[in-house]
Amino acid sequence: MKRFVLFICLVGLVYLAKAQSPKDLYKTARGYLMQGDLDNAVVSYNALLKQDPDKVEALNDYCYVLVLEKEYVKAIELGKQLIAKPNANEQSYQTLGMAYKGKAAFKEAEDLYKKGLTKYPESGVLYNEFGELYAMQNKLTDAIVQWEAGIKADPGYSNNYYNATMYYSKVKEDLFWVIQYGEIFINIESYSPHTALIKVKLFDAYKKMFSGDQLDKLMANPVNSAFQKAWYNNISTASAVTKNSITAETLGALRTRFILSWFYNKQNETTPFYLFEHFHYLIKEGLFDAYNQWVFGETANIDDYQLWVNTHTKEQSFFKVYQQNKLYKQPAGEYYK
Repeated sequence: MKRFVLFICLVGLVYLAKAQSPKDLYKTARGYLMQGDLDNAVVSYNALLKQDPDKVEALNDYCYVLVLEKEYVKAIELGKQLIAKPNANEQSYQTLGMAYKGKAAFKEAEDLYKKGLTKYPESGVLYNEFGELYAMQNKLTDAIVQWEAGIKADPGYSNNYYNATMYYSKVKEDLFWVIQYGEIFINIESYSPHTALIKVKLFDAYKKMFSGDQLDKLMANPVNSAFQKAWYNNISTASAVTKNSITAETLGALRTRFILSWFYNKQNETTPFYLFEHFHYLIKEGLFDAYNQWVFGETANIDDYQLWVNTHTKEQSFFKVYQQNKLYKQPAGEYYK
């Protein structure tokens, strides 16, 4: 009986598809895909592609549906046809790459990403996928090269920051880049599933930096870039406030002093960095304390954070409105690794 009902539903969908325009069919198919209704999405995409077989957006989506269904052979076959089309785009390469990775066809995926990046050299998406391909094979030193290249080429794309932050926190401990990349990530993706994890990485990085003589060792590292040297010098000058403890409040005081020093010394002119411009703006608008609590409060001490929220409702409300309406976008040309 259930099979009969499903058959009737599918017949109805096919009939409905014939009555729809390609534009409406695409909207219907996308709706099913977003809802996770893959069976109905397949029916709609098939109907659409019968009417418009060269619609790249639909072909990309259909290939992605096949990947989700783990129909990797079919997805690869479709993906190959797709990237051969003159109107293929970077998503076409991304989706075919996902199919290759699903089938563990690593060499084919590597060749594909190299070809895709030749065509789209500023694609943060493809650099990130390429890095994740290497990570799947435990080639992490090759992976970070791709994620760094993605940050440099496409600084507004978030996933390369996420993966680089995780790499520098777990594989090659580099507290400086955990702090910079991690905070850029949580500003681009303020509400993603990864945001809370990166906040923990940020707090841990600051705690490690101010433990024992760690800051002195980091400052003395001969390979530090000019950007790192300037950052360490300003942080060191402000570090007295963290002498007794590392809390959300002491980190707020530290970072406020750091930014005021950075701008007073005009290092914002010699080494422009939008993240610091963002901090400076929040300080001037009286929003930095709320922002700093959003970054560190829950991780540092949940009870203290809740007390702060209860006693600073206006500041928190103003910051939330600002955060929800202001798009953070790291600009090109500020890569200092």
